Amino acid sequence: MADRLPGAKVPVDTQITIEMLENTPAQVYAHLRDTQPIVRLQALGGRIVFTKAEDVTRVKTDAAHFWSSDTTSPMQRAFGGHTLMRKDGCPHLRERRAMMPALTPEYIQHWQPTFEELTNKLLDQLATQDTVDLSSAFASPLSTGYLKIVLGLDEDGADRLFDWASALVHGAMNASNDPKVFAASDRANAEMNDCFDRMIKQHRASPDGSVLSTMTNAEDPIELSQIRTNMKICIGGAVIETRDALLSTLYGLLSNPDQLRDCIASKKWGKACEEGLRWVAPIQASPRIVKKALVMRGLNIPQGETVMAIQASANHDVSYSTAPDRFDICRSGPPHQSFGEGAHACLGGPLYRLLAAQVVLPKLFERFPALALDTSSPVTFHGFAFRGPKVNCVKL
Repeated sequence: MADRLPGAKVPVDTQITIEMLENTPAQVYAHLRDTQPIVRLQALGGRIVFTKAEDVTRVKTDAAHFWSSDTTSPMQRAFGGHTLMRKDGCPHLRERRAMMPALTPEYIQHWQPTFEELTNKLLDQLATQDTVDLSSAFASPLSTGYLKIVLGLDEDGADRLFDWASALVHGAMNASNDPKVFAASDRANAEMNDCFDRMIKQHRASPDGSVLSTMTNAEDPIELSQIRTNMKICIGGAVIETRDALLSTLYGLLSNPDQLRDCIASKKWGKACEEGLRWVAPIQASPRIVKKALVMRGLNIPQGETVMAIQASANHDVSYSTAPDRFDICRSGPPHQSFGEGAHACLGGPLYRLLAAQVVLPKLFERFPALALDTSSPVTFHGFAFRGPKVNCVKL
């Protein structure tokens, strides 16, 4: 089918390396947007990537040509089942709706006092130190603490979240089917299933409105296998994404003291939250399958291809945003694409905004208005799939 379309083959890039995508992605994507906005990257196994904002939007919203349905990716083995992320239509919607009551913007407000209590506890611990690593001392325990509450886990489960997420992510990216990688995700799956089953018994006896409790106590609950795999989706994305998004936003504010002062004076925490998400997308790319062959920018996009929509690049497209590499809380323009678009838009977006913009950022800088970067410890960013600062030391 694709051969009969009136377009050319997608060009192949052999110069870009995975190290470049991990270390300097903004420069790589800027080059591609200007020269080859649709290209096969040999570094990604020859997958086609889309880097222009309008193309990324189309890949995520054009249901006639792109979908997520896939039972052959490593993700199915890594997550111990077929998750809603790899489904479309009614099957996807049924499982998405199973979580939705716990994640509506109206319902999540009841968690704000608990988020505030968690944040205050961590701030009390920071107050005893002169210099801290905001990743290990604040953002990481905050991420695990708030997800424990929202997902409905116990302390043992919360303590394992980053280990589980790492095993899931590495397993989902295990295109070479390395048995050692799958052995790690298999162990993580067994541990998670034990945790979920243990907590399901508690939630049946005492519902608490968490994601797991909501799915467990639904009038017509989805299958246990799908409750488990979709809890893993929440873990695999949210704990890393929350940590990295918070750290990117904090670094953006701390490295722009004038904007930080403006935030403190004018309470522009919502704008800071959104700009942090745009500036460094915590999840840089999203896969899709080509459902029906098409031509884009004069190039044939063959049916059956697994492609990558690069939201990190879309957020920096100069046709959508002026000086996109600069952190700017007063930026105007279209919304960022970090939480996705279309049927698979992230359900946890309102939850993160509540945590970051209404609780964490205002409380942190109310408690420590003189917070500043420790310039003796440079901040570096890392990661292709997930991206955030590796070190974020500050003086209190």
